[in-house]
Amino acid sequence: MDLRPVGRQFFIRTYGCQMNGHDSELMESILLSYGFQPAKSEDTANIIILNTCSVREQAERKAIGRLQRLARRKKSEEDFYFGVTGCMAQNLGLELFHCVPDIDFVIAPRRIHAIGEVLRRLKNGERQIYFPNESVETSENNDVLYRRKVIKASAFVTIANGCNMNCAYCIVPKTRGREICRPMESILHEVQFLVEKGVREVTLGGQIVNFYGVRKIPFKNGKSPFVQLLEKVHSIDGVDRIRFLSPHPSGFRDDLIDCYSNLPKLCPHVHFPIQSGSDRILRAMRRPYTRQMALKILHKLRRNIPLMAISTDLIVGFPGETEEDFRQTEQLFSEVDFDMAFIFKYSLRTGTQAAVMDNQIPEIVSEERNQILLKKLAVTSYRRNRLFIDSRQPVLVEAPSTKDPAVLWGYTPHHKKVFFHGPRKLIGQIADIKISKATTCALSGTLADELV
Repeated sequence: MDLRPVGRQFFIRTYGCQMNGHDSELMESILLSYGFQPAKSEDTANIIILNTCSVREQAERKAIGRLQRLARRKKSEEDFYFGVTGCMAQNLGLELFHCVPDIDFVIAPRRIHAIGEVLRRLKNGERQIYFPNESVETSENNDVLYRRKVIKASAFVTIANGCNMNCAYCIVPKTRGREICRPMESILHEVQFLVEKGVREVTLGGQIVNFYGVRKIPFKNGKSPFVQLLEKVHSIDGVDRIRFLSPHPSGFRDDLIDCYSNLPKLCPHVHFPIQSGSDRILRAMRRPYTRQMALKILHKLRRNIPLMAISTDLIVGFPGETEEDFRQTEQLFSEVDFDMAFIFKYSLRTGTQAAVMDNQIPEIVSEERNQILLKKLAVTSYRRNRLFIDSRQPVLVEAPSTKDPAVLWGYTPHHKKVFFHGPRKLIGQIADIKISKATTCALSGTLADELV
């Protein structure tokens, strides 16, 4: 069936996490299968989808501002449609039609496969189409997954959707729902499919990946379901690299730590969202671990893999955070020597427990603390990156630089971004690069002579 409205070009703008990036990829695949083509920019697109984030209030405000600009455009273009997917679609729901009445559709995260139904209804003249999360029992539409048309050197593979935790600051359980894990066979089927299409690196993703299958899949030989999944993915021929995002510190057991020594394809990089260095604030956040528990895990990782790259998430200005609480976060930051950190000022989200807590921190204090950690991060990132100077690194080449087409970029196993001059035929391949320079954000080097 031809589901196309008059126009044939689409543009998807993605906000937020890699889960949203994965969802955008799936929607792009669906649209391509219906005969649409990706537009080079919003200006030339007939259908625009904003795949949104609700983790922070600023992200929602930014998305609504763009929606309002699209609504003004719609008044002057007959053949033009736009809508919202992602976490904001579930968080605000029907309210979005009141905020921006000209929106054509709103689709919650677990219903993105409904974009085909939306196209059919748009073609029939229907508007203000709404697909909430309710009544959806599966986290993926596997028939769509196996027909992916968007294939790159690396791919994000969702293993679970939703979250059963109850962190005081987080809106994800509301927007993504309770955790639903995909069957292991389905995940392995998808990985095999992607490898056959040329993917070299897979990132297993979910809100809390290391809780995958808990209470549903039995432990075997002391190994959690997630570790069993890692081992099975590792055994697939053609998979060169494995990553995962994001684990929860309270579920990071020794069997997972041992994987970094026992599974050579598992990249020596972990994103470990600590959130705070203060036990008092961690309790207030409802994070079920202590500072020492987190440090013990990270020290084990670095003992086993000395160059282990560690990134984290930190929140400053959480309600009730004192100078002493922040000082403990500073100390932890220095002790771990993070390669990278995503440092956020606490953002009040209506519907979360933290939104009604006493002692909300003034914006000026949160900003000051944020800047202190950002300055520390610049020092630690530069120091960690300099450790790779004069080394040879296998770089999975992703794409040309947007600034200079003669320059390619890709990632090392430690998730260090590397720039170098090289032929385009290397895109999608692993190139041997001699590292010569480091900045706070990236490395640069020279292609080994035998690869030219």
